[in-house]
Amino acid sequence: MNLSDLLNEDAISLSLKARDKESSIKELVQLLESAHHVDTKGEILSKVLQRESMMSTGIGNGVAIPHGKTRLLDQLVAACGVSRAGIDFDSMDGEPATLFILLVSPENLRGPHVKALANVSRLLKEESVRDALRASESPAGFLATLREAEAHFLRMEPTSPQPPG
Repeated sequence: MNLSDLLNEDAISLSLKARDKESSIKELVQLLESAHHVDTKGEILSKVLQRESMMSTGIGNGVAIPHGKTRLLDQLVAACGVSRAGIDFDSMDGEPATLFILLVSPENLRGPHVKALANVSRLLKEESVRDALRASESPAGFLATLREAEAHFLRMEPTSPQPPG
């Protein structure tokens, strides 16, 4: 499951206004709900903050991947944000986060949620990808950069073995 499949241009903000962890999560949740036309009356926010209180999703290298599950969605969705100033996210490396990926899935969805988190982590290990996403000048450019990076770094595994040829 690629991140670009879970986004639309309305779910991308290149100038997050938040200055702290909780406000950034609130801003990302509002962005996600607006872009994907859902209103969970605070449930997504509550679930993501609850998950964050267990362990920070600031994975280092300026990246945070807050996530959660809710019974009110029927598919995995995402929102992305960039903070030029950086936000203290209690990251593993102590550095502020500047690139944010919010993933929210239905409560009963296990495999795709884990696979999406793994793919995002693998993709954002690449410094060139992080830098290119941060440098995006428009949501369309962010999405195009993301798709290009996914095609290069996340080669799809074949669904069945190919016969020798």
